[in-house]
Formats: sequence, C-alpha cells, structure tokens
Amino acid sequence: MSESSIRSLRPPQRLRELFSGRTSRRLRWPAAAVLAFGAVNACVYLFLVVPAADRLAEQEARYSQLKRQYAEALLFQKQRQMLSGLEAGIPSQKDVPLLIKDLVQTANRLKLSVGAINSDIPTQGKGRLTQLTFSVPVTGAYPGIKRFIYDVETTEKLVGIQDLKLDSEKGSVRLNMKLVTYIRGE
Repeated sequence: MSESSIRSLRPPQRLRELFSGRTSRRLRWPAAAVLAFGAVNACVYLFLVVPAADRLAEQEARYSQLKRQYAEALLFQKQRQMLSGLEAGIPSQKDVPLLIKDLVQTANRLKLSVGAINSDIPTQGKGRLTQLTFSVPVTGAYPGIKRFIYDVETTEKLVGIQDLKLDSEKGSVRLNMKLVTYIRGE
C-alpha cells in the first residue's frame, strides 16, 4: 500500500461520531478508570489469588495428613496401654492354682458339685506365652450350670471356653467344660 492510500483510509463516519461526541469525551476518564481497574484486578488475581489458592490447597492437604497421623498416634497409645494391661492380666504358672480355686468357689457358690480337674500338658506358644488347657467337670441344676458358664465367660481373668459338653440324667445336668488360658513363661 502506498502512503497516499493509507492517508485516504479513514474510520467510518459512525465511529468518528461516536468517539468525537461531547458525551464520549465525558466518558473517556471513567472508561479508562474502569479499564485500569480491570487490569489491576486481573493482575491481583493472577499474581496473588491463584498462588494463594494453591498454597491453601497444599496446607489443607497437609493439615488433613497431620490430623490423620495424630489420630493414628492416639489410637496406637490407647492400644499399647490396653495391651500392657492385658499382659499384666496373664497369669504365671504359680497363679494357675488360684484360677482353679476361683472356678471351684464359683461352682460351689452356685450349688454345683465339681469333679476332678484335669490339665493337659502345656504347649509352648510364640514368645514367652504357654497355652494351658484343663477340663472342669461340673454337675448340678440347669440354672446353676448356665450361670457358671456366664461367670467363666465374663471373668476378668484371661480364660476362655474351648469346648462344652452337656449331658442330663435324673434331673441334673452334667457339664464337662474345657478351658484354655495362657501363662507367662518365667
């Protein structure tokens, strides 16, 4: 294009009228201010808000991770305390006669007769624990037998019921209960 043709190009008449009018002169400063405000707003958003939102997301993820670790640590401490209490409740070899004596006293209190208590040979378990099983034959009325089973199940001592056999004859019930406990090796 030649220089003369460029000079001959003029904006269309309507655009010239729009920007050269009296009202457009009054609106130039407010329009420039709005454009400047928009540019400042865009810069603030791009350089301050977006990075802050990313940091916030990272911090929230870190906070939830720390919160989960704290909850796991508390749970671990509670379980450790429970296990230490459980270990203290495991009888030693010298406590087994006291356990059997408690079972016999419970049966006598419920008006049950106890036969000869037989124990199996202890089997060495993992760690310092040894498994000991013994059988307790008990004879008496059904409500007393039922209560005796309940008392054995809910005792604070570490003893579990491994097997139950019930027979009835002449109005009384005969129970042969096989119990298991763990004893500490000393």
